[in-house]
Amino acid sequence: MMKRSLLGTNLLIEQEGRQAFNLDTILLQSFVKIPQKSKTVLDLGTGVGPLMLYLSKKTKAKIIGIEIQEKRYIQALKNIELNDLQSRLSVLHLDIKDLKMKDVDVIVSNPPFFKVSESSNLNLDEEDTIARHEVMLNLSDLIKVVSKSLKFGGYFYMIHRPDRLEEIMTLCQKENMSVKRIRFVHPYLHHEANHVLIEVMKWGSPGLKVEKPLILYVEKHVLTKEMVDIYQGG
Repeated sequence: MMKRSLLGTNLLIEQEGRQAFNLDTILLQSFVKIPQKSKTVLDLGTGVGPLMLYLSKKTKAKIIGIEIQEKRYIQALKNIELNDLQSRLSVLHLDIKDLKMKDVDVIVSNPPFFKVSESSNLNLDEEDTIARHEVMLNLSDLIKVVSKSLKFGGYFYMIHRPDRLEEIMTLCQKENMSVKRIRFVHPYLHHEANHVLIEVMKWGSPGLKVEKPLILYVEKHVLTKEMVDIYQGG
């Protein structure tokens, strides 16, 4: 078990090596905007809780994590206690598809990216497989749960792969949600995007804002100034 600082904050996080949060979490937390009057924020698939911890620095709202894997659920509880945030943060050991909450202000998720097929190269570790592949939660089910749980005008934030953006937009439209803002993430200036950050609004009016691309590296091992700022909590 490793204990370390949560990058860019004064918070701590404890985790096993295979549970380690990654760049996706850092990118997503930097993209999320939580309205000032928000009362409830949900983190679907919270893992050991890094995204909840980051968001606790952005809002005074109650933040609830949902996690199906027992080990990660238990560790998320420990990480909340480690930072004395029990008054605002909590975790439910629950399958997201069984969620019954309504009128939530903001929902965030770093979901499994990859579809499961006969040719899928599934990780041998069950925890990693569930986190990375749509074994227990597919994109369609996620969008349905989000739509049922959000209030009118509520926001949903996620990070995903660019090759699934069209599918995400179609599914959102079916569930009365509109993609309002996206930002493509590129490893280098002249490389194709390998991630996309997405803001969705329940019953949102038409209109999509495409933000300037986020470039991670100037060259190998050299971060752009914007990424340095993000890592430092900017």
